[in-house]
Amino acid sequence: MPYCRRCGTKLDETARFCQKCGTPVATYVSPAPSTPMKPIKNDPIMIVAVALVAILVVGVVVAALLAAPFSTVNFGQTYQDNTININKLNLNVQTEGLKVNVFTQNVTNDNFIITLEGTGSKSNFGGGSDSPMQVTFYNQTENNELTITAKITESPSFSRLNVDCNIYLNPALTLNLNVTSQAGQVSLTADKPATFEFLNLQSVAGAVQANLQNVTVAGNVTLRTQAGSVDFRMSQVNIEGNNTVALQTNAGSVTMDITETKTLQGNLQVNAVTELGSVNVGLQIDGDVGAKIISQTNLGSIHSDLQHFSGNQSPIQSDNYPAASNIEINSRTNLGSVNINAAYQSSTSPVIRN
Repeated sequence: MPYCRRCGTKLDETARFCQKCGTPVATYVSPAPSTPMKPIKNDPIMIVAVALVAILVVGVVVAALLAAPFSTVNFGQTYQDNTININKLNLNVQTEGLKVNVFTQNVTNDNFIITLEGTGSKSNFGGGSDSPMQVTFYNQTENNELTITAKITESPSFSRLNVDCNIYLNPALTLNLNVTSQAGQVSLTADKPATFEFLNLQSVAGAVQANLQNVTVAGNVTLRTQAGSVDFRMSQVNIEGNNTVALQTNAGSVTMDITETKTLQGNLQVNAVTELGSVNVGLQIDGDVGAKIISQTNLGSIHSDLQHFSGNQSPIQSDNYPAASNIEINSRTNLGSVNINAAYQSSTSPVIRN
């Protein structure tokens, strides 16, 4: 039962004014209970919105980095060794994706010189190394014998590198050369009188080439690549001892061109092998140098153009075989042809073509 808030008179339930003093009757309404706000961390819509904003910010930053200007850098780096009283050089060079060119050349007061020349791109944001190529040397000298291992790697601060590595060897030294490249061509041009006790040129994905003229080979020679061609040329090379030349590729051709018209101081075994590609044999001999060629192909054919050689495709041999010194060639391909052009000059036998 309500009462007047002024005079305390009891009022009727439906009264709007006090019947004694006329004071209006006040009506109180209880407020509805408020609904608590959901925590932001549990709101899936808010989480998605925050994630989208974060992705947008990252995208803007990445776009800015990709659009950042790059500068082209021309560079040249040179390394040499002038250790005195050296008679023998063992040089091991390991590279990543460089084109490596090796030369025998008189280098005054130096045992070898390595130059790196090329171009690359670097972001103008800077940072990182200032040199596109990093070279690490390990060396040892013992009994007038110098052993060098050089590891050449590319700086991650640079991109679009196009680099040539040129190596100049002192031909007055006895040479042991081991060069490997992960993804680049490896070539050797030895046209100065020099002695190689060991020669190994390898590439994982690149061509391998060697051109030997008027040098002495006193050990084994290896040219090998996984994916690329192998090209071996040898002219008037002095062979000391019984040595082997291994020419091998998994996917590519093998080409050899050998000219020997002077008596050798030993014998040479040449093994030319490819899985997918042709084997091309060019051979010219004379005097006391004899030759025998054995050929094999699983899915291919054998073609020969012979002068003063006898035999029917495989084996074939020069008219003077066996001679005082001999070259024996084993050529084999799994899928490809074997092409032979061989001549022994001194004989009077007829020309044979198969």
